[in-house]
Amino acid sequence: MIANDPDAAPMLDWSRTIEPPPHADKLAGEIVWIILCAGKTAQAARTIETRVWDALDAGRPVVEAYGHRGRAAAIETVWHDRHRLFAELGEHLGDDDALLAWCRSLPWVGAITCYQLAKNLGRDVPKPDIWLCRLAGIPDRPVGRTEERFAACRDLCAPLAEASGDRVAAVDSLLWLACNKGVLTVDAQAGPVVFNPRTITARPIMSAFAPAPGN
Repeated sequence: MIANDPDAAPMLDWSRTIEPPPHADKLAGEIVWIILCAGKTAQAARTIETRVWDALDAGRPVVEAYGHRGRAAAIETVWHDRHRLFAELGEHLGDDDALLAWCRSLPWVGAITCYQLAKNLGRDVPKPDIWLCRLAGIPDRPVGRTEERFAACRDLCAPLAEASGDRVAAVDSLLWLACNKGVLTVDAQAGPVVFNPRTITARPIMSAFAPAPGN
């Protein structure tokens, strides 16, 4: 994928060097991204993200750019409270459980996406989403406890990280990207994983990044 997908190299570089956000605007950007990602492809979320930041930059209501009223209100709350949230973040960075609980307390951050946010804030954890769970042998139904799904995904990524010398976050990112781009496929029953060498046609994700205002 490194040679054939425009997202692979930048995503690998990013996931190898993730650090806590250096300021409140960057933290708000990470939280907003998670709010937008839930239930959407990363490509779709990037398109919406650009409109959202344009609205915030212009001082317009976010709902004018993103019609989901609940999420639009959450984004405005996060942006308004970003300095308080940044101060709170510093109190939780040294404890994975505390950080996950804090992430989960944020508006429109769920039981799965809290792991994605914790990872994006610098913790070396995988996100137990549907694709990684399938790769780890967990079918879509019945939906198991999040903690068990996370443990299975961590157990999938950890030995690969050790063997490659990379972080768990890097392994998680590339496995996720391979599924997003259709290079790896596995069905809802977590059946055999199929490798599909192919021309990648899915839209880029990393190159479409829209920075938060002030970045």
